[in-house]
Amino acid sequence: DHQTVMFSATLSPEILNLSKRFLKEPEFIKVIPKELTVPSIEQFYFDVKERLKPDALSRLIDVYDPKLALVFCNTKKRVDEVVELLQGRGYFAEGLHGDLKQVQRDKVMQKFRNGTIEILVATDVAARGIDVDDIDLVFNYDVPQDEEYYVHRIGRTGRAGRAGKAFTFCVGKEIYKLRDIMRYTKTKILQQKLPTLSDVEEMKTNVFIEKIKGIMDEGHLTKYMNIVDKLLAEDYAAMDIAAALLIYNLLEIQTDPIDAMDDINLGGTEMYGGSDDNNMVRLFINAGKKNKIRAKDIVGAIAGETGVPGKVLGAIDLFDDYTFIDVPSEYAKDIVFGMKNAKIKNKKINIEVAKKAKGKR
Repeated sequence: DHQTVMFSATLSPEILNLSKRFLKEPEFIKVIPKELTVPSIEQFYFDVKERLKPDALSRLIDVYDPKLALVFCNTKKRVDEVVELLQGRGYFAEGLHGDLKQVQRDKVMQKFRNGTIEILVATDVAARGIDVDDIDLVFNYDVPQDEEYYVHRIGRTGRAGRAGKAFTFCVGKEIYKLRDIMRYTKTKILQQKLPTLSDVEEMKTNVFIEKIKGIMDEGHLTKYMNIVDKLLAEDYAAMDIAAALLIYNLLEIQTDPIDAMDDINLGGTEMYGGSDDNNMVRLFINAGKKNKIRAKDIVGAIAGETGVPGKVLGAIDLFDDYTFIDVPSEYAKDIVFGMKNAKIKNKKINIEVAKKAKGKR
């Protein structure tokens, strides 16, 4: 006696005829494949330039603040580079790749599990067998070379019923590889814009404010209240003291308007300011109709202070207390820099990149 088993990926009429010829009263067993990706994992990609990947990674880590994150790279050399850059920026990160001895691998994994390191950077081969439930974010620093690698990578998050996010950095023509991955996984990977400097600043400010609330809730403030009382006795207002302390603590994360012009999204994946024309950047001026300023005054001041021809400037929207003006992106930085400390109609004005309205990100 013997048993004959026949396997086929599909059951076409030809295959069924073969089964009738060689099998006697066969039982048909159909294996339904599981979903290749877990629905609880949100999947996004970012269209970035290669040189901006380090900044993009740092921004996303800062904004999402994961408890544990896993960063995948295609080569051992790349793993070492990313670990060095993350450690240089103050993140608790270590690498995992084939050049490490088993003892070293075990040591790194133990640190990752107990939270001593928050970011693990790994190659696909080295990451096999990683079983950690608390990974919030998976980064594909490099688009994986194989569709199955993508499935295995992002499967490290969203475990045990938890939600998770998977971010992929896509450079140029790698979008075609990403489309292959989408077809293979039957999943849509949505494009997302990178956080701006303002987003990071807002996040860090909110974290700082929450820390202050926690300190106040805990109490034990008497010693420091005495210091505040001394300042109040010197005729400093309580509001001014609080604001000065905030400036002192948040100074390092404030976004300079000129620095903002070099932001990662400008000329890359996102334009600032919400202008309808992708080649234009919207600038904000802290003066308007109440200052008896007209559109021609603004054009004249910009042309005179910066040398930018008035004819290239776009729409100017004048309001009572402020003004918006659309300028070509290639001139935006020159205008912000050139108009620093400038005056229009004897009013010292401040000009900066306009913040987007809520809901327009």
